[in-house]
Amino acid sequence: MKKLSMLVLVATLVLAVGAPAYAFKCPSLIRQANEQMAKMDPNSDKVKKAKELVAEADQLHKAGNHADSVKKAEEALSLLE
Repeated sequence: MKKLSMLVLVATLVLAVGAPAYAFKCPSLIRQANEQMAKMDPNSDKVKKAKELVAEADQLHKAGNHADSVKKAEEALSLLE
């Protein structure tokens, strides 16, 4: 029983510490994508698609859905490479 209690405590602490850290990753990735797009042709299909993904990432971040926000921002960045 003690092992189970300890496992639950550790899992709770990991989630409590990990979630806020993930929240700070979103704006950094979004900013990085915006900086990269600023150096590119705004009329290119890649940039247009990346702008859509970044907008989605920003909305997801603001809604508190940081995992999906990071995925969208990373998808935009990979598109711009």
